[in-house]
Amino acid sequence: MSAAIRPPEAATPIFRNGFATTALALGIVGIGFGLSVLFGLLATIFGALAVLFGVIGFVRARKGRATDGGMAAIGVIAGLIAVLIGIGVMVGLPDQPDSLSSIGLLG
Repeated sequence: MSAAIRPPEAATPIFRNGFATTALALGIVGIGFGLSVLFGLLATIFGALAVLFGVIGFVRARKGRATDGGMAAIGVIAGLIAVLIGIGVMVGLPDQPDSLSSIGLLG
């Protein structure tokens, strides 16, 4: 009995999507900054970057040059939430430090 010789199977290429990972991480960090009272601007910046990277990652996934299109979409959603929270914090927070004590943020 002789063993049949098979040609080597083609390896499936693994495309990773660094843009999707970056978008998700920036979105989560942006939401975290948005939930802390004094970092509305950082939440807005991180959220906007998350949306940008998420859109790039989603387009790359749709073209077949990368994977994780779902992660890119979640990164865009997290980025939008971070932007909304950041803008809400910046608009809702009073400008004068003495008025912070009237809303209970400072002693």
